[in-house]
Amino acid sequence: MTADSETPAVDRRDRIGVRDNARSSRYEAVLEGETVGLLLYERTSSAIELVHTVTDPEHRGEGAASMLTLTALAEARAQGLRVVVICPFVESWLQRHPEHAAGVVRG
Repeated sequence: MTADSETPAVDRRDRIGVRDNARSSRYEAVLEGETVGLLLYERTSSAIELVHTVTDPEHRGEGAASMLTLTALAEARAQGLRVVVICPFVESWLQRHPEHAAGVVRG
């Protein structure tokens, strides 16, 4: 996997699942049983830093990185965590979706 740029392709967001692999400090995007993307994070008791997003080159543009970002933001809010964005993809995603940026700190 390499850094994600979300180039246009087939949108498969409705088929992409996201799981939190807390032991490895990452969210994993899964499509048909295959891990197709990762969002690496660092978590403390009060905050989560979104560090880096990676998507398998064969699955870019299918919405995996967007699903990872949405899930991480939703879970952080549900847990009352402050969100610190370090990842360039998440930063650019938030610029395109400012409705999700409330309470987010840019690193």
